[in-house]
Amino acid sequence: MTQHADSDSSRADWVLLLIARDALGVEGPEVLDPIRIQKGMFFVSQRGPKRDIYKFRPYNWGPFSSDLYGDLDFLVATGALTREHVPGRTWDRFRVTEVGLERARALAASLHQQEVAWLGQLRRFLTTRSFDKLLDDVYEAFPEYATESLYRR
Repeated sequence: MTQHADSDSSRADWVLLLIARDALGVEGPEVLDPIRIQKGMFFVSQRGPKRDIYKFRPYNWGPFSSDLYGDLDFLVATGALTREHVPGRTWDRFRVTEVGLERARALAASLHQQEVAWLGQLRRFLTTRSFDKLLDDVYEAFPEYATESLYRR
């Protein structure tokens, strides 16, 4: 697993795997937005194969870890991801590159098949829900992370 100065030895690799749908063998959009990445890594940290990979706190749109942005920047800087601006928005989406996909496939091959399958199911969960439904699901399961949310249903 990859190391860099500002992260746990494998944090960035888990982010890369979540974004790299082809390495997980699942359908869905090629790009992920920061909300889906944040919620995905929150689920990995809470219920997944890599517990407490990030520390989260309640924020504008639920569970948030500022460390995750450093890892996304690292993945972009190393050529594993590209950052795509979304016109009319203040946030970018992230797409895996060929270099990143090769690395993600090697990482997936190094994990237990159950972990890869779990990540694939998580990615499908994240990408088949609207923004509202995703936040509803997160807040229902983890109401303590909805306390600072700007989202109200």
